[in-house]
Amino acid sequence: MVHRREVIGSLLALGASPAAATCRARKTYVGGAPFTGLTAPMLEAARASGALPDDAALDAAFGQAMERARPVAATAALARAEGPIWTRTQAAAGAQAERFYWASAGKAHTATAVLQLVEEGRLALDAPLSRWVPAAPNARLITAEDLLAHTSGLFSFQADAALRARSGYKSPEEALAAAFAHPPEFCPGAAWSYSNTGYTLLGRIVELIEQRPFHEVVTARVVDRLGLTETTILAPQQSLAGMALPAPGPQASDGANDDVTTPWAAGPVAASAADMVRFWRGVFAGRLHSHEITSRRFARLYPMFGARVSFYGLGVTVTDLASASGQADLWLGHDGGLPGATATAGYSTARGAYFAVAFTGPGSPQATANLLLSATAT
Repeated sequence: MVHRREVIGSLLALGASPAAATCRARKTYVGGAPFTGLTAPMLEAARASGALPDDAALDAAFGQAMERARPVAATAALARAEGPIWTRTQAAAGAQAERFYWASAGKAHTATAVLQLVEEGRLALDAPLSRWVPAAPNARLITAEDLLAHTSGLFSFQADAALRARSGYKSPEEALAAAFAHPPEFCPGAAWSYSNTGYTLLGRIVELIEQRPFHEVVTARVVDRLGLTETTILAPQQSLAGMALPAPGPQASDGANDDVTTPWAAGPVAASAADMVRFWRGVFAGRLHSHEITSRRFARLYPMFGARVSFYGLGVTVTDLASASGQADLWLGHDGGLPGATATAGYSTARGAYFAVAFTGPGSPQATANLLLSATAT
């Protein structure tokens, strides 16, 4: 059982004191213009069926991608809304590759569980963070929606130099204490800034509402509901046999020796590429929450990192390939990455196909996904 008093007590013991609000009120958003190119028919089309090309075309594209990227290990999957899933995995001698770590792509799973609670009336998107974690800076002004959309202004714990420099596992309490020691970047609602802290707090909110560990909640609400036999929602410090481990290069930055369970609710998924495709098919098919909730996830899309290429909703991203490469295509999903492990998964509006690609070591999962999606035109 997880108790609110225990959570707050842990934060206080680690040196996080209840912070006086640095902002007197929420602020009006003044960041870059939200993305408006995603339409309702595009979301509806994600439920349409179809046939994949012959496996040989996809095998050839995968082989070409592996020759270019030369990752330590890689996995990929492609599918339509229904029907068989094409999938392939390759690994260097001695490398494990039964499941891959999807890093921040797992935020979509966390957000799905949170939005199920919203749909059930057990959590409101405008509920203040102070209801659960009053120790957080600006807690009374930050909403659950801010945490989902990265508009809280909270400092992201992985940007703390001292925390990042330490190798091994860091608990959610340590991560939050490090984040709370920094002033917020802006007043809630005023701007957009990617914050792993927000998703760690969502994990705590889920635990406090459900009164059981976060990984058990998401397993029941997502994994079991879809029958995903090749997905694990990682528990803190869990060591998963057969998982492809991050393979950072010699020039990797701080964080290369972190434990993959440190991000916790900000990146909790180890899975096969096929199961990541099944997850996204489940999202768009309405098997995890209503189509109304799916539309709400994509209703307001903030520009990420100051560029007009990727945009963030509620635990989802939209990548506009017309801005990135001139292709008339939108990818609806989520990327992930940390030193030595990168991933992408979602749905292509132009190709009408679901994709999932994860690497350890060098290479670009996005480039591989694009190559595979291009093969669907043959």
